[in-house]
Amino acid sequence: MNNKKEFSKEFIKLRAFTLFEFGAAIIFTILELSFHADISLLAFPLAAAYLALTFWFLIKKIFFETDGKRLLLAIKLNEYLPYFLFITFILRRAGNDGTSFVVDVFAVISWFIIFVFAYLNSRKLYFPKNKVLFKNWSVVPVEKVYKGNTKIFAEIVEWVDAFFWSIFTALIFQIFVIQLYGIPSESMVPTFLVKDKVFVSKIDCGPKFPLTDVGLPDFRHYKRGDTIVLRNPHYTIDRKSEVKTVVSNLVYMFSLTTVQLNKDADGKQISDPLVKRIAGLPGEQLVMQDGTLYRRTINSDVFEPVELDSKYATWNLNALSKKIKPYIQEFPLSASGYQVLLDFEEQRRNFDLAIAEYQAYEMAREFSRLAVLNKDAGTFSCPYYDEGFFYGNRKQLAKDLYMKEGGTEWFVKFMTSWIPSKNDVRDIYSEANFKLNVMAKIYFGKTVLEYAKLLKQNVPENKWDEGEEIKALLNDFMIHYYYVQELLDLRNMPVFPSDDKEGNPQYIPQDCYFMMGDNRFNSLDLRHSYERTEKSLASSDPLSLTYQSLMAPQYIHKKYVIGKPLFRILPLRRFGKV
Repeated sequence: MNNKKEFSKEFIKLRAFTLFEFGAAIIFTILELSFHADISLLAFPLAAAYLALTFWFLIKKIFFETDGKRLLLAIKLNEYLPYFLFITFILRRAGNDGTSFVVDVFAVISWFIIFVFAYLNSRKLYFPKNKVLFKNWSVVPVEKVYKGNTKIFAEIVEWVDAFFWSIFTALIFQIFVIQLYGIPSESMVPTFLVKDKVFVSKIDCGPKFPLTDVGLPDFRHYKRGDTIVLRNPHYTIDRKSEVKTVVSNLVYMFSLTTVQLNKDADGKQISDPLVKRIAGLPGEQLVMQDGTLYRRTINSDVFEPVELDSKYATWNLNALSKKIKPYIQEFPLSASGYQVLLDFEEQRRNFDLAIAEYQAYEMAREFSRLAVLNKDAGTFSCPYYDEGFFYGNRKQLAKDLYMKEGGTEWFVKFMTSWIPSKNDVRDIYSEANFKLNVMAKIYFGKTVLEYAKLLKQNVPENKWDEGEEIKALLNDFMIHYYYVQELLDLRNMPVFPSDDKEGNPQYIPQDCYFMMGDNRFNSLDLRHSYERTEKSLASSDPLSLTYQSLMAPQYIHKKYVIGKPLFRILPLRRFGKV
């Protein structure tokens, strides 16, 4: 008598597909082996233990013993298999040494097979959707009916299951397809406001598996004016930081966005990623002066204005529409303050270096006539050349120059040290800064000369700033000081990439881009560093004034572009396409 059971074709086919899935899972698990004494050592045993558990209930009990008593458990284990293995995938690469590109490729291919077949196979196993599948089983599964406390417990389990399923699905979805991104700052006003929620497309921007270079190709063609989300290049992007970012994102999702681990040494949340606009393209050399961006290429050695950039660059927030102004948190300049800025830049553009040369020599001559040496006062030595020091210590400097040994000599040298390089050929940015340096010297020289006259007349120091002429002079000096210290690096940018040592132009490399925020006075972007350094206003002047600069322009490779904002969903008043 033949007791061999005849199963349905659907069952035999499903068993073959499931065995194929497990074959891929076995390969994946073997690739998780690590021999390093770090966190990567956990990947293989965790993956192997979960795979063994799933094998016992799904392959042995369901497909070979056809015991349907634990069918739901087997299904759930299989549904979570790709997600659990995804976590071990990250663990394996979170160690000190990572894995090779070849291992990553095979691991990713294996995982993708598991992901697809685990979903398809699990869907078909649900009872009683496909009763033909369970023909001639040893134990046919039955649909359980829960009552009382058991029903409550079952519903809780279903909710927990739904929660984790949604978390894992959202995790995979946001890595490879689309992600909801909250705008953290006002650097892109008026395009984005703080707390705007936008969907960011990632699938066409070459998303990669965490901690690897394996993923989808970059299909997107980037052009000037595109808004993009990018990794923040101001932070170190290495294996250690990538591990921290990936782990932080996992914890962030599992904690329902309540726990953020990606913080700096001071405990502040890291501003990563950023949303900016592409302003510079491969093959271009850029410079920005007085808020206008210029470009040149290998085909033209003349810098020309980038018209499209002026469409997006926002300098005067006061001129925005009344609909958006109430939602802006910070206005860097008032309407009148912005006009003062424009007037000052016009004054600098019209500043005549020939006239300044005459004034410098005349002030040096007159101060030499007024100064009175006091041998007991000591020897003059200027400790700093920072413009802030000159403005804040102008009275003490004037007294020291007036009476200390060497003061007159230093004053003459300081006022005229720029003159030998007056007629040098400079680019538009360097010429503007050269003029700023000379303007500050003229303001300082006139101030010192006025104070010297008052010293000569024995006028008390507390009355030095009372005259109308000195008040006007100090007002001009203060505007100059504020512009240099606060606005210079926001309003302008040196030639970038800078010329080589022989003076040959350099250009943004292929597949690299330069980005800025729209709200230029409130955007620390690829123009800037997060730390200030002391820089000279005029490198050709040996006694140039200096300022605390944030200027450090850089471009970024497109592999660090995360995605492109597509659609704004919140707030509802700004709902619509970006």
